[in-house]
Amino acid sequence: MSQQQHLRVDPKIWQKIARDSFTVPKLHSKVYYFPQGHLQHVCPNTQPFYGCRPMILCIVSAVDLLADPETDQVYAKLLLTPVIDGSVVPLESHNGPDGDQIVSYAKTLTNTDVRSGAVLYIPKAGADSILPALPPLDSRNQSRFQDISVKDVCGVVSQIRHFHRLCPFQHLFTIGWSGFVSKKNLAAGDTVVFAKNSAGNISIGIRRKGKLPATAKMTEKEVKLAIELAEKNAAFEVVYYPTVGGFDFVVGAKIVEDAMKVNWRCGMRVTHMVKNDDTSKGCSIFNGRISNLSSRSTRPWRMLQVKWDDPHVPENLKQLCPWQVEVINSNPPISDIQFPPTKKLRGAQGSVLSTEQNISNSHTSSILNSFKTKNAHIDNCNNKKTSPASIMLFGKMIQPIERDLYESSDIIGDNSCKRSNEIDKTC
Repeated sequence: MSQQQHLRVDPKIWQKIARDSFTVPKLHSKVYYFPQGHLQHVCPNTQPFYGCRPMILCIVSAVDLLADPETDQVYAKLLLTPVIDGSVVPLESHNGPDGDQIVSYAKTLTNTDVRSGAVLYIPKAGADSILPALPPLDSRNQSRFQDISVKDVCGVVSQIRHFHRLCPFQHLFTIGWSGFVSKKNLAAGDTVVFAKNSAGNISIGIRRKGKLPATAKMTEKEVKLAIELAEKNAAFEVVYYPTVGGFDFVVGAKIVEDAMKVNWRCGMRVTHMVKNDDTSKGCSIFNGRISNLSSRSTRPWRMLQVKWDDPHVPENLKQLCPWQVEVINSNPPISDIQFPPTKKLRGAQGSVLSTEQNISNSHTSSILNSFKTKNAHIDNCNNKKTSPASIMLFGKMIQPIERDLYESSDIIGDNSCKRSNEIDKTC
């Protein structure tokens, strides 16, 4: 099918259908292109492509957001130009929003939704946000319906009847829905995305379950050709099909550079969030620990191997890029640590002493006991029954001059004992 038949899609509608699996880079912005990621996008089970740079700084020279009429799948086509040393990088394009607000609702289809003659049940939250207001009820009929127009990503309009009944309370797509399912070849597990702009026009997009047929249109040979051109610093083209669980292989330069400032190492606690707009929570959050770092030859592409706390994390999330996780601060500042309350000790008279006071008193008692022990040691050296503060000399009691405890060398050590013994001998 020729490229002219692939139609451009409104960027906001395109992003709602693609979800957050791909962030569209701005025109003239700086990005990093990851050859290994490009190859894995087309051939998930292929071996790493060695002999090329792990990441290449480029500028976005052109952006096209398109839809494949065979599958209704949206995809992006980017023209990237490698940045050569000394080249002038154009200023980024900052196109302001046009004021058009898009509201969306996504529903994953079940077997009941896609069987022959099926109707589609729309939860109240989705009906209130997407579908136009219904006419008021009258006394003869407790059900209301209206025919609405929905336009697919290729511009084809379908008429589907919206039926609302109160008992039981239900919003349903009835007439026209079964034909839409057949025409689009929808299956259980596919997701339909309704998007309404500020003018009230409703668009419908499709996310196919699993590996999408459109991705198979790209070949490994085409990817390697793009890699070879990038290695030669020549402009090259890449095509990206948003897929569930896919990783961007074209990422904003600042995002990558900020992530690589982190000193990644084994044992770090990290968290990863997966947005899921067709569930009540809107996202899933996983916490884990880095268990290993990949070879330097392919870094930083999916360089972090993570062991998640939840054993049921999808297999493709066990090896991520640094910008896909956030570090969990597992070592809080000392000021944030909560210490246990100080224990209280009760004294002999019933007074309450803190642990710190008790330790201080114990230390003081230890010093005094040591001093008493040393005095007792001097007494043992003196075989005369005299006061520790006096000595007997030539039959007379002599009172020595008192000296400061810390300046006296006569009361500390073995020399003092020897000197006392000499005095006793002279006696």
